[in-house]
Amino acid sequence: MTKFLSPLFLFFTALVFGQTQLKVFNKANKQPIYNAAVYCDDALLGKTDFNGALSFKTKCKKVEILASNFEDVTADVKKNMEISMQPLSEKRGNIDRVVINDKSDPRALKILDELNKRAKENSPKSLDSYNFKSYAKFSIDLDKDSIDTYKNFLATRKDSLSKVDHKDFKQKESDKKDSLMAEDFVEASTEGQMFLWEKATEYKYSKKYGEKTNIIDNRMSGFKNPIYEALAINISNLDRTPRQLRPENRKLFNYYLTDTIQLDGRKTYVIKFKEITDKKKQNPRKFNGKIYVDADSYALKKFESTSKKINEGNIVSVWKPIHNKWFLDYEDLKLKMGDTSFDTSKKDSVKAGDTKKYNQKKFGNYLYVKNRFFDFEIDQPQKASDFKGYSLEMKNSDGSLLQQYRTDSLTTRESNTYTKIDSFVQKHDFEKKLNTLTQLLRGNLRYKMIDFDLTKFISYDKYQGIRLGAGLKLNEKFSKTFSPDGYFGYGFKDHRWKYGLGLDVKLSDKRTSIFRVEYVDDVFAAGRFSNQMWDMMMKISDMNLDLHNSTFYRNQRYGASFLYDISNSLSMKIALNKEKQNALFDYQYKNMGSSFDNTNAVLSLKFAPNDKNIMTPSGKYTYEKGYPQVFLNYEKGFKTLGGDLDYNRLDALIIHQFRSKLGYTKIKLFGGISSGTAPIWKNFEIAGQNDINIDHWYSNISTPSNFGFATMPSGTFFADKFAGFKISQSLPFRFKTLGKRYSDIELEYQSAIGDFKNPGDHQFQFRALDHYYQEAGLMWNRFLGTQFGVGFSYRLGYYQTSEFKENMGIKIKFNLLN
Repeated sequence: MTKFLSPLFLFFTALVFGQTQLKVFNKANKQPIYNAAVYCDDALLGKTDFNGALSFKTKCKKVEILASNFEDVTADVKKNMEISMQPLSEKRGNIDRVVINDKSDPRALKILDELNKRAKENSPKSLDSYNFKSYAKFSIDLDKDSIDTYKNFLATRKDSLSKVDHKDFKQKESDKKDSLMAEDFVEASTEGQMFLWEKATEYKYSKKYGEKTNIIDNRMSGFKNPIYEALAINISNLDRTPRQLRPENRKLFNYYLTDTIQLDGRKTYVIKFKEITDKKKQNPRKFNGKIYVDADSYALKKFESTSKKINEGNIVSVWKPIHNKWFLDYEDLKLKMGDTSFDTSKKDSVKAGDTKKYNQKKFGNYLYVKNRFFDFEIDQPQKASDFKGYSLEMKNSDGSLLQQYRTDSLTTRESNTYTKIDSFVQKHDFEKKLNTLTQLLRGNLRYKMIDFDLTKFISYDKYQGIRLGAGLKLNEKFSKTFSPDGYFGYGFKDHRWKYGLGLDVKLSDKRTSIFRVEYVDDVFAAGRFSNQMWDMMMKISDMNLDLHNSTFYRNQRYGASFLYDISNSLSMKIALNKEKQNALFDYQYKNMGSSFDNTNAVLSLKFAPNDKNIMTPSGKYTYEKGYPQVFLNYEKGFKTLGGDLDYNRLDALIIHQFRSKLGYTKIKLFGGISSGTAPIWKNFEIAGQNDINIDHWYSNISTPSNFGFATMPSGTFFADKFAGFKISQSLPFRFKTLGKRYSDIELEYQSAIGDFKNPGDHQFQFRALDHYYQEAGLMWNRFLGTQFGVGFSYRLGYYQTSEFKENMGIKIKFNLLN
C-alpha cells in the first residue's frame, strides 16, 4: 500500500506545487477582484474566484490580467504572484467596453467596404503606364537579440565536446553522416546567417502591352545557379490584397474603428482587427493587427499584422501616393520558422509519452523579409520591344550588380553568410537536392539526368484494371538540345504491355520551340476530349476519369510535331500522325469493320492572356496561372498515305475564374463538332464517371475532374456535336470542424446537350445525348478538418430516373496543397 501511495503523493505534490499561485486585488481599496481573466498570449488560463485567487500552469514567461473597469496588467510569471489593478475612470471604461464588443464595429465595416470599392481606382494599374524598381532581402536567422547568447552557447558546447572521449561511442554510418552535416551547418551559422537571398527587380506596366518583370540581379547563398522557380516568389503585398481585408474572410475576423490620426499629413482611419477563434477563451484585448485607411481616397495606407503568439511573427506594409495612385513603399516581415535545438543533459526521469530523453536548449529561427521600392516613373513612353518574351526574365544572376540597388550595406554577419553557406551547400550537394524538389512542381521526380513522370507509375480503369508502369525523360543535364523519353505500362486485367518512345529537339533557349518525333502503342478511352495543351495539374485532375469506363481502343501511332510559343500568352502545336487503330470493345463502323488506318493533321492552340511565365533550363514554367484560359484543337483526317478516314474534328474549352462578394466563381464552357467518315472515338463521349452497373457500393464513387459528370454512366453518351457548361461557386465563408484547418463549401452545377447525325452507323450499345443532361451538387473541402474533400451530386431534368441511387454520385478529393 505504501509503495502505491508514495508515487501518488509525489504526483499530487508536483501538481500542486508546480502551479503558479496568483492573487489579484484593487489597488485603491485592497479588495480582491472577482472574475479577473488571465491570458497567455491569446489563450485563457483561468479566472479568479471570489477571493481574487487563481492557480494555473503555463510555459509563458508573461501573462496578461484583464478585469472589467480596471486597467490591463502584464506581469512576469512567478511561483507566487500578487497583482494590484488600477480602476479605470468611467469614460475610459465605456471606451473599452465598445472596443471589446464581440462583433465588428459597423463603422469599420463601412470603411472597409469603401476601401474595396475604390481598390481599382486607387491601384497603379489604373494609370496608362509605370516603371519602378525594388530591392528584396530574404534571410533566415536567429532572433537578433539572441545571437550573442547563441555564439556563447556554441563556444561552451564546442569546448565540452572536445573533452569527450569518442573512442567507445558507436554510431550508424547514416547517423554519423547526419551528425557531421548538422555540425557543419552549426559551424556555418555561428558567424553567418542560415540563409541569405538578395534580389533587385524592375517592374514595368503598360495598358497597351501588359506587364513585364525583369530580375536585374540576384544572389542566393549556397547556390551557384539560380533557382528559377523561386525567382517569382512574392512574399509581399505587392499587387495582392491582404487576406484580412478580403470580403470573403469577413466572418473570420472582427474589426473595430479605434482612432482617427494624422499620418504623413493626411487624415487616416485606424481599424484594429482580431481573428475569431474560441470566443469564450480568447483574450478580448488581443488584436492581430491594424489597418490604416486614407480618409480622403479610402486607399490602404498601412497594414500591420501580428501573430497570435508572442514572437511568432509580424508584417508591416506601407503604401504612398504618387499621382493620386497608391504604390507600395516598403515592407518588413518576420516569421517564426521552428527552432534550432541542442541536447544539453540527460533527464533524470522521462514522463509517459515523452520521447525526449535529454534536456534541450532552443533558439528560435526566423524568416526575415525586407522589401524596398523606388525609382518610380509614371506615364512614360513604353516600347513594345520591352514587353516581348515571357512575363519574367532574368538579366543577371551573379550578384555583381546588387551593390547599386542595396538600400543599406550588408552587415558583417550577412556578408559572412555567402562564404559560409556557399561552402556548406557545395560540400553536401544541396543544389541537386533542391533541383529535385523544384521538378515536383512540374509533375516530375528527378534523379540526376533522368526525370520520372509521376502520372505513369500507377492508374486504374475498367478495361486495363490496375496499370503499373514508369515514364522517364533525359533532361537538360544530358543535353541542352536533345531530350529522349519513353514510357511503358502493363494492365493486369487486359494482360497487355503498352509503351511509347519520343525525342524532343530544343530549337531555342529563349522561348518554347520544340520539334518532336514519337511512336506510341497504347490504349485510350473512346471519344475523349483533347488535352493537348493542358498543364500538368489539369491532366492530373483527369487521371481517374475512366475509373468506371471500359470503352477503349488501341492506337499505334507514328507522329511528328512542332510546339512553339508565339508570345507569352499564345502557344501553338502542329502535329502530323500516321495511325493504326482498332476497337477493344464490340464495335462495327458502317461496313468498314473495327480497325482503321488513319492519317491526320492536328492544330492546337492555347491562349492565356494573364498567365505569368519564365523560361528555365527545364523549359517554360508558369509561376502564376491567370484567367481566362482558352484551348482550341482542330483535327483533319486524310485519305492519303493509306488512310481510310476523311473527317474534321474541332473542340474548344474556355475557363474563367474570378472573385466577388459571393466568393470564388469558376466557369467552364466546352464543346465540339465532328463530321465526315469517323469512327466513334473520333466523335465525343460526354465524360460519365459513374459505373453503368450500380449494384456495387463503389459504383457511384469517383474523383473530381475537369468536366466529367459524376452521375452519368461511363461510356454511355456520345455525340458528334455537343456543348457543355459547368459553374462552381465557393461560398464566401469558412468554418472549423475538427483540427486547425478551415473547411469551405463549394456548390456545382453542370449541363450538356448534343446530337448524333447518323447513330446507326456505329454498331454498339450507346445513347445519343439529344436532351439536356444536368446535375447539381456540393463539395465540402477539407472535410472534418482533414486533407480530403467529400462531394455529392444529383441528376436533374430529362435523364433523371425514379431510382435514387441511379441519380446520385459521390466524389472524393485529396487536397494536395492545402
